[in-house]
Amino acid sequence: MRRLALLFALAAAPAATLSAESKADLSADSTITFDEATGEAVARPNARLVDKSLLLTADEIRYNQKTLVAVATGHVVLTRIGNRLLADRLTYNGGNGSFTAQNLRAGRFPFYIEGPTAEGTQKEVIVHDATVVYREPGSWQPTVKAKTVIYSPGHYLRLATAEVGIGDYLPFPLSRLGEDLAHESNLWNTTLEGGYRHSLGAYVDAGMHIPIADGASLGPDIGVYTFRGVMVGPVANYDVQTGDGSILGSLKAGYIYDLGRRLTDILDNPVPPNRAFAEWHHIQQITPDLTLNGDVNWSTDSEVIRDFHAKEFVPVQEPDNYIEAVYTGADFVGSVFTRFQPDAFYPVQERLPEIRFDLLPAAIGGGIYARFDSSLAHLEENPPDGGAHLESDRFDAFLGLCRPFLYKGFLDLTPVVGGRFTEYWDTAGAANSGGAGRALGEVGLDADLKMSATFDYENPLWHIDGLRHLLTPTLSYRYIPGAEKSADWIPPIDRSTFSNYLPIMELGDMRALDQLQAENVLRVGLNNTLQTRDKNYGSIDLLTFNVEEDLRFHRSLGQTDFSDVHAEITATPARWLELRVEDSVSTRRAAQRAMDATITFREGEVWSAGFGVGYLSDKYGTFYLPGLGSYPIVGLDVFHVETRARLNEVYEAFARGDYDARDHFFVDQYYGISQKVSNTWNVEYAVTFSRGPNNGQGHFGLNVSLNMMRF
Repeated sequence: MRRLALLFALAAAPAATLSAESKADLSADSTITFDEATGEAVARPNARLVDKSLLLTADEIRYNQKTLVAVATGHVVLTRIGNRLLADRLTYNGGNGSFTAQNLRAGRFPFYIEGPTAEGTQKEVIVHDATVVYREPGSWQPTVKAKTVIYSPGHYLRLATAEVGIGDYLPFPLSRLGEDLAHESNLWNTTLEGGYRHSLGAYVDAGMHIPIADGASLGPDIGVYTFRGVMVGPVANYDVQTGDGSILGSLKAGYIYDLGRRLTDILDNPVPPNRAFAEWHHIQQITPDLTLNGDVNWSTDSEVIRDFHAKEFVPVQEPDNYIEAVYTGADFVGSVFTRFQPDAFYPVQERLPEIRFDLLPAAIGGGIYARFDSSLAHLEENPPDGGAHLESDRFDAFLGLCRPFLYKGFLDLTPVVGGRFTEYWDTAGAANSGGAGRALGEVGLDADLKMSATFDYENPLWHIDGLRHLLTPTLSYRYIPGAEKSADWIPPIDRSTFSNYLPIMELGDMRALDQLQAENVLRVGLNNTLQTRDKNYGSIDLLTFNVEEDLRFHRSLGQTDFSDVHAEITATPARWLELRVEDSVSTRRAAQRAMDATITFREGEVWSAGFGVGYLSDKYGTFYLPGLGSYPIVGLDVFHVETRARLNEVYEAFARGDYDARDHFFVDQYYGISQKVSNTWNVEYAVTFSRGPNNGQGHFGLNVSLNMMRF
């Protein structure tokens, strides 16, 4: 290889953009010629020019040391830090870093850009009559053709006079388009789903997000159902950086005049033919200390999401509605939280609003830590089944003190004391009117004993390199006398809900504030962890086994002297096996009360299989709510199975199902194949079977869905 080093003064160049001296390194595999009269050097073949953090390669490069201009032809590649451009011909001005190009190809994941002509600087590239392809060129890729594209690697992509579509089909015109490239967003997204369901008939549902501004997209979502009609509505996403903050969110809505068999809603009211829904999710970081989050869900009836968007209904069957602003200080958190009820299908404890101030635990001297919480709220509840209207204004404050004592690193003792004051006024729905004030005290103790042992045991098959057993007995005691006083003057809005877990003991953390009960309880626990060395760093938990039980010296109505024994087991003896069990056993009857267990086998991304069981005993009997009476508890016994197997790089098989062991049938079955198309789309073909009186999806279904892949 021959190389010619060119060192020259830049007196002819503008002083504002150039240094006094610059060095360029020109090389080629075989030949470099230099004309002293013109100052032009010609390098060929496989020519290379290195200049100012820039590498230019081509079949031939002509470089003029007087004009600082390089002309590259044939297989041109211009590489700058974080950016790479390809062209058939490129002219580069070393004086100001600008260039012009013919038949340019450029981009940074997930965008590919090409155009017949282009020019640019060190900061941005302008491409004329450009084509922009999402992810990689192909006939099935999301594509934009624009008169002008302005591209700044890693920063932004802006287009003017554009058309958007798939491949060569570009049905959507746009006047402007912007995309923030500082982080990958979910703005470019297309979904297509079709098939057959017993309740909907043959159907197809298509949605497309079309970027309309920098960080924002908007598009249509249209569903056609042969038994029901046409549902139409907008979908939108936004993902915007604003200095030190960010805004992320989505909107989805739909309307249909339902021509099908609509039945009744969860309140046994007829479902109307005019059906609609709207969903808005918002996450905003206004400043590093201030956030604003919201989740709003509205619908004309309780069944519209289940009927037309069953995949969204299954994980969230009673959607929440709230807006919250949170300010985080150095040692405190202030917030304004509003929960509201835009429709009347579900019971909602509305907060209109709740203003909170939480002082984080802080040392105040003498080894003592203090915690302070306070809130002011207007609460309402309008039961959808026609129950009594509940309402109150409430002020609440809690002050807690604790003093940890540590003994030689293995014994922790923490006495705690606390007080909570709550005032109610303008109440409605309580047994007695007029409101009330309530002051409560708390004393208690938290303790744990840390013990451990190591064993020189090795098992190459299970990748065990030594064992360590961590054993931690725990003890917690709380005494809260008179917590149930003034209950007849307090509307039970923030009340107890059924749970088979042990309740919260700490007075300051109790959320059922309007139905507190006196406590005199001792909780005893035993935590076990079995570990082995990680071959890379640290240790791996092979087994955790934790068990707890309460001894009640004071019993509320419906309680016994001893609570159920609650156990949690997690075992990961190998990377391909995971076992999780949550179990509750009655010590009084020596009977199992509830269990939730799963076991999962996996082989990397090749295949996985999971089995689960959910069990709740009928022998819980009834659940007692102070002031509201007793409610029966309906048991369940359900088995779940789910498996996936990758057949090759394109296809993957999957199956899942839920079996009701009491009624002896599968509630849901789902079998199918997923396919990758052009490394951009995921197509899923599935057959569904469903059964049960509350299953609105019908008994048999065929489903084909198309979604854009995310990495």
